[in-house]
Parts: sequence; structure tokens; C-alpha cells
Amino acid sequence: MRNRHKFTFMICCLIVDMLAMVIGTIIFLKFALKVDLGWSSLVINKMIPITILSWLFSITYFRLYRVSSLFNLEEFYGNSWRAFLTQVILWQSYIFFFHDDIFYIIISNASLFQLCFLTFYFLVSRILFTVVIVKIKSWVDKRYTVAIWGFNKTSIELAAQLETNAYFIDFIGILNENSSVNYKSKEDFSLALTNAINSASEEKIDELYIVTKPNFIIDLNYFFELGDKHCMRLKFIPDFSTMSKAHFSVSHLNNFHVIKPRYEPLQNANNRLIKRIFDLVFSTLVIVFILSWLYPLLAIIIKKQSEGPVLFKQLRTGKKNEPFWCYKFRSMYINAGDESKQAQKGDSRTTPIGKFIRRTSLDEMPQFFNVFLGSMSIVGPRPHMIKHTTDYNDHIHNFMVRHFVKPGITGLAQISGLRGETKTVSDMKRRVRTDISYVQRWSLITDLKICFMTIIVTLKGDDNAF
Repeated sequence: MRNRHKFTFMICCLIVDMLAMVIGTIIFLKFALKVDLGWSSLVINKMIPITILSWLFSITYFRLYRVSSLFNLEEFYGNSWRAFLTQVILWQSYIFFFHDDIFYIIISNASLFQLCFLTFYFLVSRILFTVVIVKIKSWVDKRYTVAIWGFNKTSIELAAQLETNAYFIDFIGILNENSSVNYKSKEDFSLALTNAINSASEEKIDELYIVTKPNFIIDLNYFFELGDKHCMRLKFIPDFSTMSKAHFSVSHLNNFHVIKPRYEPLQNANNRLIKRIFDLVFSTLVIVFILSWLYPLLAIIIKKQSEGPVLFKQLRTGKKNEPFWCYKFRSMYINAGDESKQAQKGDSRTTPIGKFIRRTSLDEMPQFFNVFLGSMSIVGPRPHMIKHTTDYNDHIHNFMVRHFVKPGITGLAQISGLRGETKTVSDMKRRVRTDISYVQRWSLITDLKICFMTIIVTLKGDDNAF
């Protein structure tokens, strides 16, 4: 059942989704051709093929229809909307490059009806897909049964994963969850496991996960042969829960198992490339369309109110603990005291225009040059002064983890109310925990959300911005 029905389900989803994308394009053409916009026949004839190609690219990139061992419904929903949004962007980009009146096309009824249809389709189809997935096990006579042997913290976490995502399998549970036996020798363990495999075969178990301490995993060939004899798949999972309470990340390096303290998406070269492209595009747009007129305007005001340079530069801690020059619009009088001292509310060092640009975060705008040059990112942990990095590293566990990625103009901590002066070590600990959470959870969608929330927080006003 597991693979055959899952494969059938995915193929049906693929076909129906593709038909919906084509119908959406036909709806667009029906309304767009009513208005004489000088459509090129070449553009018209290629719209449906472009729709198919862009959708195939989107679903391939997000691996929407992958047939993995476990089917995660939440992940399927998320990837569906990511693929849909990517396809819309690619399709509209095609029109942008091959048609003159792009402004009309974007706001026309044709685009509106197409977008409404596709949005409605994805909402309804995913609800129907959920109903099918929930009911599919009841339609199958021969179910693929899966169980766990070994009662420990790791097996409990594995059981939770299997129960949550057991749409195409029949998960029996942990076979010896009521047993309190502690095996004192490898021989005792081997005898118990042999009996467990024989018993599982009698219960028609198709796949058995064996979760145990690494030192008990011996003579695997014997157990695999025993499983083969009963036409049962055996899978061994080492239980590392006694080593630490932390959640490890496990990966593979060729034939070697690698245990890492955490999962870091930006260790993947493709993810780093995506983030860098996003940074370059975003920073270029800001520099060309905003800083091109904002810079000279603020420069005049800053120079008029106080002597000194327009830009304030300071060494900050960057990625891999390497220092870099961080740029800001100068908001304080020069020679006004210790530069390593954090700004405080009602700080007498701040100039009149400085109070405004700090409150509205305009003083951070020159950091888009840092982003363009590659020393910073649009989103990431905020960079600290060198002295503060040294001080906090001595008091806060895992403080330097935030420096595994490039520092950002804005970040998860900033939109979570953790911006501004850190009066106590506990304040910094909360910020560091949030920064590490960002390092572990990075995605392009997360960056876009943080950028959007930064705009909202800035417009509403942040009490910690001073």
C-alpha cells in the first residue's frame, strides 16, 4: 500500500494541478484578448507552454510531489503555496519581458480573474486532498504495517513522527512500551531482539524500527538475515538521547553518519546562493530608488546641524567572527563620549535629526551598501560592537552561534521586541536565543516575512527605537 497508493495519489495531484494552471492561463487569454493591446502571436502561442514549464520548474524546485517514506501534510501545503507563488512570479515575468503594456496586464481583469481562479482552486483542492488522504487507509485491504521495538526517548520521538505522518502506513506503535527490562549484556539484548522479530513476523509487521543504544547494535547481518527470512524490513536507529538532552541534526557524508548540534539551512550552497541573490536584488533596488535621493537630503541636514562626516562607521563583528566596517547615518555629535556605549533613551549625544532617523530606523539605510558589498545581509542577527561580542561571549552559552551567518539590517529578534539597548545579560540571552532560532529555521519565506514585519513595526513605532 505504502508506495503504490502514495505514487498514485501524487500523480493524480500533479495532473489535476497542471490542468488547473493551464485553465488559469486560458482564462487569462480569454479576457486579455478582448482588449487590443497589440499582442504578438509569438507571445500568445507560447503562453500555455510557458505556464507548463514554469509550473514544472516550481514543483521540481520545492519537491512538491516527492514520494518520501513519510508524508508530511503541513509540508505539502507549504510547498504547494510556495510553488504557486513562484509560478505566478515566473509567468508574470515572461509577460513583462515580452509585452509593452505591462502595467495594464498586471492590473487588468484578466490577471485578476486568473489569480482568483487559481487561489480558489488551491484552497479547495488542498481540502479535498486532505479528505482523500485521511480516508485512503480505509479503502485499502492490505495495509503496510510499521512498528517500533525499543522503549526510550528516541523511540518516543520517532513514534510521534510516525503517528503524525502515518497517512500511507499503518503504524502499530512501540511493541515493548510496557516493558521495563534493562539489558545488562549484549547477549541478553540479542536474544530479546530475536524473539521480538519472530513475534513481529507473526503479527504481520512489514517494517520494524529497532531503536537501541549504539553499543548494543552488533552482528547486524544476523538480524537482517532474520528479517529477510520473515520478509520483514528492519531498520536500526541508534539512541543517542543518553548522551545529551539537546536535539541533534544527523546527516550523511558519503558512507559516514555525521551528528551535528543543530540543523543549519544556510550550510547548503543552494540556500546561500538564494539568500545572496535576494540580498543583491533588494539592496540594489533600495540604493537606486531610495538612497539615490535620500542620501543627499539627509547629508545636507546632518551637516547643517552638526560638524562631522555624514556617515558614521564602526567596527562590528561579522560572519565567522571577522570584523567589518558597519555604516550608518551619523546621529550623534562627534567627540560626544565613549563610542562603545550603547545609545539610551533621551541620550544627550543625539542630534535633533539623529533622534528622528534613529526612531524611524533611517540611520540604518547606509547598511544597504554593506549588503551590496557582501559583509551584511538584509535579514540576520544584528551586528554588535567588537567589545560587546567579547564581553557577552564570556557570559552567554552559544553566543557565537549567531555569527555562523552574515549579520543583518533587520532580524527575527528585532521584530520580536528585542531591539535596542540590552541593559542586562538576560536581555541579551533572549536576543541570542531568537537569533539562533533564525539560524536554524532560515528560509526565503522567513526572510520575506521578517522584511514585511519590519516595515509594519517601523510604521507603528517601536518603543525600543531611540
